[in-house]
Order: sequence, then structure tokens, then C-alpha cells
Amino acid sequence: MNFLLLSGSFHRRSYSQALLRFVAEQLPEHQHVSPDLLQLPFYSEDLAGEQRPQVIVDFLQQVSAADALIVCSPEYNHSIPAVLKNAIDWASRPAFKSPLKDKPVSFITQAKIAGVEQKFDQHLSLVDEPSQARIKRHLADFIQFIG
Repeated sequence: MNFLLLSGSFHRRSYSQALLRFVAEQLPEHQHVSPDLLQLPFYSEDLAGEQRPQVIVDFLQQVSAADALIVCSPEYNHSIPAVLKNAIDWASRPAFKSPLKDKPVSFITQAKIAGVEQKFDQHLSLVDEPSQARIKRHLADFIQFIG
């Protein structure tokens, strides 16, 4: 299977990025790609037609080629980060015919308030065994769901 791994956070010590690295390690028999969503321009209908920047064309091809998406994101102000919302805006157009149509999506969230920093070592490797087991179980179930 081909997975598109999307992060809602790109700062230097991003736990979302760290969790997606762990996810990727659990998918050795599958293909996966993690696009840099920071490179996408803000969604604009002026850019949505035939004048799409190449970075958008490439991103939409990655979405189309994926069998499923795995999104890892923190919660920001009771919502998702702008970089992730922007990627969804690009991928969800045109309505009802977008590359996201009928695409299975799994979300993994993390938050400092839940003590996420205690689950990683100084190199941002996930070391908390119950969290590792939970993610492995979730991925196995998601792969089974996709079929």
C-alpha cells in the first residue's frame, strides 16, 4: 500500500513529525511519503485552475496516488493547524471529485497537556511502550480496514 503521511506541525522538535517517523518505521512493507506542507501556498481560487504552481500539482498527485492518508497533528486553539487546513483545502477541490474522495484517513493527535514529551527520548524517538503498542495496533486495524 501507498500511504501519504501528513504532519500538522513542522517546528524543530515536532512531536507530530516524531510520531510519523515511528509510523513510517512500522510500515516497512508499504510505501509512504511525507510532503512538506509548509511549501504549499495558501489556497486561492486564483491558483486553483490551470495556473496551479508545480508544488500543488505534485502534492495533488501524491494525494491521488495514496491508498490512504495518516495525519498526525497537535490541536491548536480548538482546531487543526493552518498548514494542515491549507493542505486539506487544496486536496478537497473540486468538491465531490477531489483526490480525497473516498480516501481512507486516519488521525493521530498529540498534546503537551497530555504529557506527550514524557513519551519520547531526547532524540524524539518514541520510547513509551504502551504508546508504541497502541499505534501498532491502530495501524494494523487501519490496514485491515483499507483491505
